[in-house]
Amino acid sequence: MKSSLVPFILFISSFAFGQLDIPSHGGTWVHDNAGILSAPTKSILESTLKAERDSTSNQIAVLIIPSLDGESIEDFSLRVAEKWGLGQESKDNGVLLLIAINDRQLRIEVGSGLEGILTDAVSSRINRNEIAPFFREGNYDDGVKAGVIAIIQAIRGEYRNDDPPVARRSSRRSPIATILILIIIIIIASRRGRGGRGGGGYWSSGSGWVGPLGGFGGNGGSWGSGSDFGGGGGFGGGGSSNSW
Repeated sequence: MKSSLVPFILFISSFAFGQLDIPSHGGTWVHDNAGILSAPTKSILESTLKAERDSTSNQIAVLIIPSLDGESIEDFSLRVAEKWGLGQESKDNGVLLLIAINDRQLRIEVGSGLEGILTDAVSSRINRNEIAPFFREGNYDDGVKAGVIAIIQAIRGEYRNDDPPVARRSSRRSPIATILILIIIIIIASRRGRGGRGGGGYWSSGSGWVGPLGGFGGNGGSWGSGSDFGGGGGFGGGGSSNSW
């Protein structure tokens, strides 16, 4: 009997040891373990995600790894989301954007409380239409920023992109048009402010990026302190996996 258990134990052990290690969150919401993002981009993303947490309590995190080492992206993203406990326990309002560079795969893992609005179809469109076109050009900074802002817009019911993926154009926006857009965004952001805080307004178009508006701090806050981290959000496997 004992000898018959040995192959089974070895199989289970090899499976367990074969899984990727999950990095500690360490108070950071943007984990670039592949080293593809510039320092300014990481700072912008941290500030943007903090602004979203402060204004809506939704908790979005980004994890970029070199490779999945044979593990499925669905299994790994779910393990990360559950270990980090993204989202508040009472709302299940966490989201994880996972990117595996060498595998050319990405996934948006959606907390159970957000699956009704950040649906599998919407997540797939964000991956294919917002992130992938930049990644195919090797432009990871703008790809991740575009993905994060689209996720935020989708949760707010403001994301609209039903068109197939198109090549990003490098044409410059008219300076007058840009100024008008910024004025409108500032007005909207000021009206959305809560308790003296800025409303977290954003603008993203092509390779341009402005945000967050409203003077939020850029240190990303402390994971596990106060309202910055709920630590108990639930995930049911909702979201979408795509390649580029």
